[in-house]
Amino acid sequence: MARPVAYPLGSWPLEMRAETAAAFCDEPSVEAFRTKVDRGIYSRPRTERGCLPKWHRDRLAQDIARRHGLAIAAIPLAESIEGLI
Repeated sequence: MARPVAYPLGSWPLEMRAETAAAFCDEPSVEAFRTKVDRGIYSRPRTERGCLPKWHRDRLAQDIARRHGLAIAAIPLAESIEGLI
């Protein structure tokens, strides 16, 4: 039985469980999303002892862009204060 995808209210979290990541990627179910993860279409989640597997929003966005032949600049690690002034 396929589990439905749940869309978060407002915005996408930076870290996502499988249900949220599947919705972010517009997959019809968690199982369809996990199948594409296994096939290498989407990145594998980060796993740590005692934590649920989580996907990073920017990594999934890069996976989607790559599928469409789009280039995405490297993920910025910090903002420059000069750019905010």
